[in-house]
Amino acid sequence: MTIHAWLSAEIALRDGNWVYRKPDGATVNVTRVDVEAPADRWGRPDEIYVGQVLRAEDGGCISPRIRVRGITG
Repeated sequence: MTIHAWLSAEIALRDGNWVYRKPDGATVNVTRVDVEAPADRWGRPDEIYVGQVLRAEDGGCISPRIRVRGITG
């Protein structure tokens, strides 16, 4: 089963992000997931729809939430 994922650079810098596996095996940074299929890829203005990812229960989440240092430290 797949779920839909988004990435917000603002949220990633503030709170961190997860690394999820896509159905084709590629990985992607994610700040929000939802089981609902977005008809118009809706989301926050600063979010980018990054596509479908595997559920965490199915091995999709391969990294716990991490927060990287920003450009100011």
